[in-house]
Amino acid sequence: MILCFNFYCNSQVYFPFKTEDKQSSILAYWYNCKADTAIEAAIQDTVYLHSSLQIYGPVLSDSFYVKAEVYLTNDNEGYSKSFLVKKDLQNIDYTIDMLENYFLLTVPVYQLKNNPEKIKITISSSGENLEKWINCKYHKLYGYIYDFKGNPLKSYILIKSEGFNDISGVWSDASGYYEIYLPERTYNCFYVNDGNYKLSTLEAWAWHMIIDEDQKLDFRIGTGEVYNLNAWSNNGGFGSFFISFRPMVLFKDTSYIQEINNKEFKLLDISPDLDVKDITVTINGKQTEIYTIQKYFESGKDRAMPAYLIQVRRLPPCLGKQTIQVEYEKIIEKDGKKSFQNSMGYFQFYLNFYGFSDFN
Repeated sequence: MILCFNFYCNSQVYFPFKTEDKQSSILAYWYNCKADTAIEAAIQDTVYLHSSLQIYGPVLSDSFYVKAEVYLTNDNEGYSKSFLVKKDLQNIDYTIDMLENYFLLTVPVYQLKNNPEKIKITISSSGENLEKWINCKYHKLYGYIYDFKGNPLKSYILIKSEGFNDISGVWSDASGYYEIYLPERTYNCFYVNDGNYKLSTLEAWAWHMIIDEDQKLDFRIGTGEVYNLNAWSNNGGFGSFFISFRPMVLFKDTSYIQEINNKEFKLLDISPDLDVKDITVTINGKQTEIYTIQKYFESGKDRAMPAYLIQVRRLPPCLGKQTIQVEYEKIIEKDGKKSFQNSMGYFQFYLNFYGFSDFN
């Protein structure tokens, strides 16, 4: 469970930070946004945009309490509540996830008039009591959302810190502009949808996003997805990056048996057939050369899906945070009609001094 990738905190890369010090692994994040909803008509689902509080910490016993006190400017208290944490406890007001003797508590909360400055977390059981003050730090995420013709889209962006559960979100306006202030940390992904999912469009995604500064991210929504995007440095030579992703498109759905390594898999093929000319890769806003593209299969026990591995030229500066943008656009002609297969996505990671992968 990766929780902190700030470039300055190399001692706190993986959760828990110090297993011998329970208090150091207490974390809290307040995600502040306006309450709203979005309707996904094709799957008859309502998406809720709301503020959230997430608390991480050690499990002290079979049953214990967690108290959160949230303070605004001038030490004015903006929120205070206690929660019972117990294995297999079902509660409609908040959720508890436990993993290897640590917990994650997530609770929907109301929007505060300002982002908090401090959060005090107290974890208490009959035999132990832990307390930690957390200084909150926020950065602005902003940009524009367009279609692939350059038209602005009124869309929503969902923030997913761990896994794929929504913890916050915001709508763009009529010009496609959006902005949201987020706690400093690394996020599993951002999800962008114009409300026409599976009707005329799919989604845009941003993966492994490191919010340690204000940053502008523009999105384009098309008929496909750049799903499960990942990038890393070729530490063995050639001065390149590897990039893997699974492209998916709206108007293709084929299943058949595929033999891989002398084993049969049920292959779900909803991917476009891509070549180098169909893909554009930028690194920190600059287009780079694609050396090769290779097709492979993401596989599980008995199922598989097509994916691609591409290798691109590394661009200077070779230090610091790298923002990789992958975009594909392919035109398919059938029966005299053209259809467009297109999407884009982001991935971020840090490089160390020698330009190798350093996920800090």
